[in-house]
Amino acid sequence: MNLSPHPPAINVVVFRSPGPDDDRIESLSADFVERKTVCPLGGGLGFLVLQPDDFDRVWAGVDAGDALGTASACLFHLGQNAHQFIDRSEDFIYGWVGADDEPEFHRVLLLQVVPRPHLIEMMRRRAEAN
Repeated sequence: MNLSPHPPAINVVVFRSPGPDDDRIESLSADFVERKTVCPLGGGLGFLVLQPDDFDRVWAGVDAGDALGTASACLFHLGQNAHQFIDRSEDFIYGWVGADDEPEFHRVLLLQVVPRPHLIEMMRRRAEAN
């Protein structure tokens, strides 16, 4: 089985309100992912702007090591397409990267939901069989 890093299924950038303007949020999120990723580039892109109290709770949860609970809380707000990644720790690894030195927004979080290697291997075998 190949254990090399796989691209994320989805990247979610979480800003603290007021966050970027709507016309800049996608490009700023993509730039943040490119600079802060711990995985190969790839996967979907989502972004959230949370009210200060909500952002601070997520930040504290990440800081306390609650990768799964904080991921579920954020993925829920991204809509139906992101719901498929909620609470599936047998299939995905949930990793957080926090930056508290971003010049314009100070604190920003990046959630990367990465397929576990066994899921990639299963999908490869299924494709080869077809």
